[in-house]
Amino acid sequence: MEKKITDEDLLDIVSVKELGDGSANLTIDVSEEFLAVYRKKTGKKRATKKGVAKYIEKILYSCL
Repeated sequence: MEKKITDEDLLDIVSVKELGDGSANLTIDVSEEFLAVYRKKTGKKRATKKGVAKYIEKILYSCL
C-alpha cells in the first residue's frame, strides 16, 4: 500500500530567526514530493535553491 502524502510531509520549518526590522528569516526543508509539485506547477525541469525560495515566498505572501 502506497503512503498517502499530506501537506505536513511537504515542508518542514526548521528555524525562524526574527530580525530587528520586524522581518524574519525562515529555514525550511522541502521534500522530494514538494519539489515534484514545484517543477510541475512552474514547468521547470530543475528545482534550484533560488527558484524554490521565490516560489515559497510567493505562496507565503499570498496568505497575507
